[in-house]
Amino acid sequence: MTLQPKPTQNDVLIVTTTGLRTTPIRALTAWLLTGVVLLTLSDSILAGCPCNYMPATLIKVIDAETAWFDIQGKKTRVHLWGIHSPAKAAVEDYSPGCTAEVEQAHQAEQFVRQLLASANRIQLDIKDTKGEGETDTQAIIYVDGLSVGQELLYRYFAIEYGDDRSFWCKPKQQ
Repeated sequence: MTLQPKPTQNDVLIVTTTGLRTTPIRALTAWLLTGVVLLTLSDSILAGCPCNYMPATLIKVIDAETAWFDIQGKKTRVHLWGIHSPAKAAVEDYSPGCTAEVEQAHQAEQFVRQLLASANRIQLDIKDTKGEGETDTQAIIYVDGLSVGQELLYRYFAIEYGDDRSFWCKPKQQ
């Protein structure tokens, strides 16, 4: 036999699925605590916790999608992961398709320079590392919590990797 306090006339009894009686305050507290724990866990999982991102210090911007950073004392070239920015000169097997692309390339580079130079905090979500000494890295670059790649995409200064690179030379529809 278990001892339970006798309810007063102001207490409302709730019978739980286990058959135990409890007060509304105790039941609400348990539900709230469970909800807070689940919400905390789901936010960390869904948002991609920035606690695992690598802090970095800007050394030099090369173009809109490439820059040199100091990462834990090592000079590292970082390319923005998952995007292409307009080309201002021949790159690999691709050359700018028109003067509009070259103009967009300069605007995109200037935007990235300003964004990185004014940053209080730069963090990298490293996706791939290649080359000798791990000096060629693909990463999502975050400036004060904002993704540089997403900011370029929002301003039409970049396209997602795999999209048609002639985008900047196509006539704009009104």
